[in-house]
Amino acid sequence: MGLLKRTGEAGVPGGKVYTVLLIPAARERMKRFDISQRFMMGLWVGGGVLLTLSLVFGGVAIYLLQKEGRMVNLAQQSQIQKEEIIRVYGRMQEIRTRLLFLAHEEKKIRMILSSTPDSDGDTLLGEGGGDPPRLAPSVLIQKGPEGISELMGEMDDQMFQLRAGVSREETSLVSLRSDIRRQQARWAYTPSIWPVRGVLTSGFGWRNSPFGVGRDFHPGIDIAGPTGVPVVATAGGTVEAAGWDQGYGKSVRIRHGEGIETLFGHLDSVAVSRGESVVRGEVIGYLGNTGLSTGPHLHYEILRNSRPVNPTRYIIDY
Repeated sequence: MGLLKRTGEAGVPGGKVYTVLLIPAARERMKRFDISQRFMMGLWVGGGVLLTLSLVFGGVAIYLLQKEGRMVNLAQQSQIQKEEIIRVYGRMQEIRTRLLFLAHEEKKIRMILSSTPDSDGDTLLGEGGGDPPRLAPSVLIQKGPEGISELMGEMDDQMFQLRAGVSREETSLVSLRSDIRRQQARWAYTPSIWPVRGVLTSGFGWRNSPFGVGRDFHPGIDIAGPTGVPVVATAGGTVEAAGWDQGYGKSVRIRHGEGIETLFGHLDSVAVSRGESVVRGEVIGYLGNTGLSTGPHLHYEILRNSRPVNPTRYIIDY
């Protein structure tokens, strides 16, 4: 059992004195401790200082932990931003590659169409210029602000090239579309198929006369077959003449445009009239043996600017 008792005496150094009595169990001596007021004040002051220091260090620790948390968050956000920059850079490279591929495909189409390419076609996206970054984006990012600045500058340059390249490609594709439309119209009026299925019995050019008198120039091709087999227009156009011709018998002449005409002779009958529009594959008559002919066949002729040309040059599957 303990007991605290204040026993202040005027003559005691240090002022008032506090006495602590420890009263033990029976048959044991009581113990007494005297504590001066100055010592008690020291304990209070020391305890207060320790409490204050604890609060200060605790506050500093909490502040540092919060700051560390913010730094971690900022570092995570910075890493996410770096990864996003690398992703955007990669996406830009994909778009650039795709645009270059489209430009090359356009060149191929223009070659097929014999179309004149755009003057800027060879400089799409500054091809051949615009040096790539000396280091990979992921390496530049790790260099810190200097590397990020270098990468962002490269991305700005490439973005400018992409915008300019897209603009040029749009203009070029508009031009190509016009060329394709013109070629489609031209193709529709260009002879390209067999006028009738049969056997080619006489080609274009000089030959022995089928009537047994010397040689003559044959301005077309002869295709033999059964009488009555359908004969079709080899391209779209307008029927210039349909009827009887002294040499070719029943015949059809079609004007196609750009100075191209086709002639179908020795027909058994005619299925179109003068001035009528026809399309490729449309039946215009039937194979026969009329006019100066030695047997059932079709005389097929192509004239360009009134001059006969070899029809087989115009037949795709010849």
